[in-house]
Amino acid sequence: MKRIWIIVAMLSLALPFLGVARLQAQTKDQSVSLSASDAHRLMKTAHDSGQYRALAAYFRQKEQSSSSQRDAELSLWNSRKQGIAANQNKYPRPVDSAHNLYDYYVYETSHAAAQAQHYEQMAAIAQP
Repeated sequence: MKRIWIIVAMLSLALPFLGVARLQAQTKDQSVSLSASDAHRLMKTAHDSGQYRALAAYFRQKEQSSSSQRDAELSLWNSRKQGIAANQNKYPRPVDSAHNLYDYYVYETSHAAAQAQHYEQMAAIAQP
């Protein structure tokens, strides 16, 4: 009976390390994209240039995604600016919503670019 409890305790302690090992194996392969939770976990534990490059690639991908959404919101904002008088009674006005979303995507794009640049610098410093 004690053997079973010891085995269960050892397995419960070893399981979290399997996730870290899998994440480290993924960072060695640059073609594997990170999920948001993996990137968050890697931000806390990154210590070599491969991991920093993986984080930089994740944030460059996030920057491109935000940039395309920003461009879509800009075109929507421009089209909604043409018909402002028709929707005066509605709050928030559609033009204001489009403008706020555009501002949000501008912020997200610049924030992701700054983080990508930071991790690219960290990868350059950490190279052996």
